Amino acid sequence: MRTMRSVIVVLLLLSLGLVLPAAAQDAPLRVVATYSILGDLVQNIAGDAVELTVLVGPDGDSHVYEPTPQDAVALAEADLIFENGLEFETWLDDLYTASGSTATRVVVSDGIEPLAFEGHDHEHEGEGDGGYMEGEPMVGTRLIVNDYESGTVQIVDLRSNEVIADFELTAAASLYPSPSGRYAFAVQTNGGITNVIDSGVPALPHDDHFHTDFGSPALLDVAIEGTTPIHYVVHHDQIAIFHDGDGAATIFTEEDLFAGETVTVTTARPHHGVAVPMGDVVLMSAPNMENADDALPIGVDVMTLDGEIVQSFPECPGLHGEAAYSDTGVAFGCADGILLVERDGETLVLRKIANPTDNPDLRTGTLYAVEGAPYLISNYGQNTIVRVDPVAGTAEIVIEAPAPVWRFSFHGEDPSKLVALTIDGNLHVIDIATGAVEGTVQVVDPFLAPASGRAAARPTFVVNGHMAYVSEPLPGDIRGVNLETLEISEERIFVGGKPSALAAFGMAPESELGEHEHAEGEDHAHEHGEFDPHIWHDPNNAVVMVENIRAALVEADAANADTYNANAEAYTAQLTELDAYIREQVATIPEANHILVTSHDTFGYFGDEYGFEISSALESVSTEAADPSAGEIADLVEFIQAEGVPAIFAENVTNPDLMQRIADEAGVVLAPTLYTDALGQAGTPGATYLEMMRYNVDVITTALQ
Repeated sequence: MRTMRSVIVVLLLLSLGLVLPAAAQDAPLRVVATYSILGDLVQNIAGDAVELTVLVGPDGDSHVYEPTPQDAVALAEADLIFENGLEFETWLDDLYTASGSTATRVVVSDGIEPLAFEGHDHEHEGEGDGGYMEGEPMVGTRLIVNDYESGTVQIVDLRSNEVIADFELTAAASLYPSPSGRYAFAVQTNGGITNVIDSGVPALPHDDHFHTDFGSPALLDVAIEGTTPIHYVVHHDQIAIFHDGDGAATIFTEEDLFAGETVTVTTARPHHGVAVPMGDVVLMSAPNMENADDALPIGVDVMTLDGEIVQSFPECPGLHGEAAYSDTGVAFGCADGILLVERDGETLVLRKIANPTDNPDLRTGTLYAVEGAPYLISNYGQNTIVRVDPVAGTAEIVIEAPAPVWRFSFHGEDPSKLVALTIDGNLHVIDIATGAVEGTVQVVDPFLAPASGRAAARPTFVVNGHMAYVSEPLPGDIRGVNLETLEISEERIFVGGKPSALAAFGMAPESELGEHEHAEGEDHAHEHGEFDPHIWHDPNNAVVMVENIRAALVEADAANADTYNANAEAYTAQLTELDAYIREQVATIPEANHILVTSHDTFGYFGDEYGFEISSALESVSTEAADPSAGEIADLVEFIQAEGVPAIFAENVTNPDLMQRIADEAGVVLAPTLYTDALGQAGTPGATYLEMMRYNVDVITTALQ
């Protein structure tokens, strides 16, 4: 996001020698308040005894604020930093770290019982910020990227196309999403370890839907160790990681792993193998015991989780590649065809599908299957892709590409199509049933396939919904391709190094990603945390904020304690008077009109204290969001008319012209602009907190009569 870029600039400037002198001991206390409303409270308590800096000034929006180098200087010089908390200033932690500040941070919301956002007039229909119904199509909201030459992985937030975290691993890794989509597994073949990275995007159950919470990514303490881990396989909620050097598989669910309860099943000897868990048994590749030099397996053993072989299928010479195509069926690539192992009651049975031609130099080595697809897809040599029909028992050529196929995958939203990257740098969308090439676009420069192994970094891609993200190792960046239009995003995601492994994780509805292109200078909508941070709209909360300010000032500057105590007492009396005034005014509003229809979810505490229903149905009219479509405006007009309210309310973070249009079409009054997240400029009715609150309640009272 742009805020992260600003913090990075701040950090660079500080690293270039912006060293700050220490304050003289007799200098006034240096205090920072993060936003204008809080700054006014601090000023009223501290008076002239402190040197106060306010970061986000009048009419500023803390949600989308971009810190400046001057802000970093202010934090570095500060003795005290007063902040709201409740994830109101999401940029502050990074700025504080970048500045090298040692100031004491005071969270003024401490002691206030926060309101959960879902408590305010949410319809619970899977709509709005972060809510979705179970079964809604999901995509990854974050991309994990591995550098070919190091153990570095970076996390890209696909809502902003910004790198938001990086972690150093033991070695270069192959990357895979977990069954839940929340985690990624970094399989480090040369490091003998598999690490787990949390996307920071859990899907939290709430009533009849789920809620997406966007938190910070993390490299977890849990890891799976073994010699030469290579193949990572998921079947239902079970995961198997095969360690070639041990000839063994570690098997677990996500829940088991975090509880420290994994199972290891070992074959007769080390080999380049694979394991597919199927409940209480696991399909394990069977090594060639007659030829110790043969690295590839020759069949499949059905083993219990205790390591007992209960069935054997030795009919798969040169086994390589697997895909689970149903709850009960798994396909394995063999030198002479495709082996199908299917559960039949208490046992498993075998079927064999012949290769599509008799060419002994061609074989299947990589297979893919997805839910809803009637076919598996597989390579067949370098240039050919095959569709495998497990019901009909056939393997047929889909396409013989004009250049060797480097990577291929199912389309993210349409299982009847596949996506293939050929070494001439072209990305193709292909109909699996007919073999028709529906579109081709040049995404990278031509490159050479390695003669063997991983001789050098090569481009790769991952499909995520209707998008493909393609890495290009030489410039060290990633580009998005819309698979419906084959348009390439103009915005490159720069990660540096040589990105050569990708995975999408942090699953959420595709609507969470918004538009995939963001024009330079465009604001991104902010995200709230779990709780409403707009505590100041209840003067009783302001009393608590004042006490937190007073206590911190007294502790830091005992010499001026009498001043702080006296000012706090006087200001608290004014807050008590303000509360009484609001109650008197609200009492004049007809009970049926106690509804605030606003453009921002700001007045929750006001409504909770003074008996208003709060609806933020007009949030799409905020200046933080793109203008709503004509259809969305019609829906807003219909909603306002259904509410039967006489007025709607604009705020100082609102598009006023659009609000007026909506009010006119709904036949209601657009009330004068309210002050919400910031004070107004000097000379306006909202220049101080007390003036702002009185003005707001006067506007509300007049409009709702």
